[in-house]
Amino acid sequence: MELLGRSSLIQLSLRLLLLFLSVRALPISAQSTGPGSGVILRIDCGGFTNFTNQFSQTWIADSYFTGGSVSSVSEPDNFPQQQERTVRYFPISLGKKHCYVVPVPTGRYFIRMYFVYDNYDHKWTTPSFDVSVEGTVVFSWRSPWDPDIAKRGAYSDLHAFVEDGFATVCLYSWATDAPVIGSLEIVQVDDQSYNAVSTGRDVILVNYGRITAGNSSFGAGLSNDTELGGRAWEMDSAYSSSTYSSSLITTTEPIRNVNTAPNYYPERLFQSARVAATNGSIQYHFIVDSSLDYMLLFHFAEIGMSISGPGQRLFSVSVNDRVIFPGVDIFNLTGGNYAALTLNYTYRNLSDTNLTVTFTGVNAAPLISGMEVLAMLQIEIGTDTGEAGAMQGLKTSLEVPERMGWNGDPCTPSTWDAWEGVSCTLDNEKNSLVISRLDVSSQGLKGFISDQITQLKYLTFLNFSFNDISGTIPNGLGEGTLVNVDLSHNSLTGNIPDSLGSEQLTHVLLNDNLLNGRVPETLYSIGVRGGSINLLNNKGLCGVPPLPACPHFWQDSGLSAGAKAGIVLSSFLGAAVLVLLVCFCLKKRNPDDDYNFGLPHQLAMRHKRYMMYRATLQSNNEDGHMMRVSPEVNSVKEKRFIEMIEGMRDEPPRFISHIRDSKARIHSLSHLYLSHPPGNS
Repeated sequence: MELLGRSSLIQLSLRLLLLFLSVRALPISAQSTGPGSGVILRIDCGGFTNFTNQFSQTWIADSYFTGGSVSSVSEPDNFPQQQERTVRYFPISLGKKHCYVVPVPTGRYFIRMYFVYDNYDHKWTTPSFDVSVEGTVVFSWRSPWDPDIAKRGAYSDLHAFVEDGFATVCLYSWATDAPVIGSLEIVQVDDQSYNAVSTGRDVILVNYGRITAGNSSFGAGLSNDTELGGRAWEMDSAYSSSTYSSSLITTTEPIRNVNTAPNYYPERLFQSARVAATNGSIQYHFIVDSSLDYMLLFHFAEIGMSISGPGQRLFSVSVNDRVIFPGVDIFNLTGGNYAALTLNYTYRNLSDTNLTVTFTGVNAAPLISGMEVLAMLQIEIGTDTGEAGAMQGLKTSLEVPERMGWNGDPCTPSTWDAWEGVSCTLDNEKNSLVISRLDVSSQGLKGFISDQITQLKYLTFLNFSFNDISGTIPNGLGEGTLVNVDLSHNSLTGNIPDSLGSEQLTHVLLNDNLLNGRVPETLYSIGVRGGSINLLNNKGLCGVPPLPACPHFWQDSGLSAGAKAGIVLSSFLGAAVLVLLVCFCLKKRNPDDDYNFGLPHQLAMRHKRYMMYRATLQSNNEDGHMMRVSPEVNSVKEKRFIEMIEGMRDEPPRFISHIRDSKARIHSLSHLYLSHPPGNS
């Protein structure tokens, strides 16, 4: 397999972890690691069930991915570990970029991935793709892969800081190939591990070789040995030179200074060692990327029974013929036998892709227990966190289809395309990337425009035309640096915000929507300044011709403030007049007079009541119990009654004739009643 770019990084890393690939992974599910006290997650990519393997490692079913499909390797019986038998792959039809986005606490993490092809798609063609961690390309797979790796798979790992609460691992397709991954492990480690204080948080350490001078590989997923850092250690035989003869020695004696902070190296690493022949040398070869610097870590323990004091075993260490440690005395540096020692060195300015490490004896045969070759990869400048959050908000509100690949960081890695339709640039301080253009015309977008779009402070060009976006235009859109806005041919409603009349705008296209209300006067000034605006086919808009004139009480999408105030004032006045009228009527009414009504139908009702009263009097008179009514009392009542009727002359003409008829009838009845009082024959 050919590994290109800054990530030729994995040819060694892969071989290292090829281990004829019985390499496993780390725990999954949040749990404490004792000294590490961190999160451990193991994801079986493409898997459907949770399980625990023979090394008591817990794996969870596939999760935290942004898309893709699942499959199984073509010959699952060739893979001893369950997490190696399934894969998640990402067809180009689903977009070029897909990610695993795993929520984790801020901190430093050991991240390991397993890649395998094994003709899962029955196409007999290994894919080309890149892998990034935290927005930085770390591995590059190019077709054709090494046949052994394609068939058996390979593990690759690194150390990186996670600052934003999400460990983000993305795969990016080259040409039309589908990226593929078999498993993902994320293990939180000590924040100070691997010289983090001196290297800083903006460096990713990519493994090009982690070897043990023992007779077998061991570590996480390979054995039951304690490995608090989650690492796997590969036998050194794949890297050692056949030019020099050497032998292995081992011990069962306990080793001092192991499993201690910040790196927690396991005891087993120091219980075996490769020793050169007398006055001979030990040599290892690593294939690396010449454009990078490397952190080299050398692990020693004096376990030779013939060494009993300082100065008895001295040797030098050189890299590409450059001596970096001229006289190593393990006994002297550790204070005795059976004590762990780790020396580190940063090697810079390589001239080629070969990194050769040689241990040469000074007064005795050199000895080595293990070694690590870690590429120091500068993390790329990422997208400003506020703008990245705004873009995630737009992705959700606009219902961006999966094929557009809006996953991970919108702008990084820089060697990949940004999100489809997105262009980025450095901010004014050159500390982060920001969004400068959004051009997603004719992408079948739905949903609405999130208010978060106004957080894109460096946006100069916006084109959402020919989609099916609904809702209103966010207030504030058009302010800042925005120059061109095209929201035409959508289903936008509501009024046009004043911000779209900002003075720096030169083109505003809002035609063919469902907008309404008064057009802001400042919007017309764009045309005066030589720009262009288009508001056609919005039937609800009003303003300057050719738009219809707005009613004087209309403002924006509703009544003006003056119109609303007039309605409120009129309501108060109407209520006041009604109250005064009621008070006037109550005051005019005589409470002692039952006949102080002035309308014809009311008089008719009183007449009916009078006739009923009269009938009752007659009935009582026939029974001999009716009291006589004195002529004087009747005369008084008649007088009052007639006065009330006379007062009706002031009523409106349409009632006069009816009132006069009623008056005559009542007078006749009263006269009849007084002329023939009850009880008279």
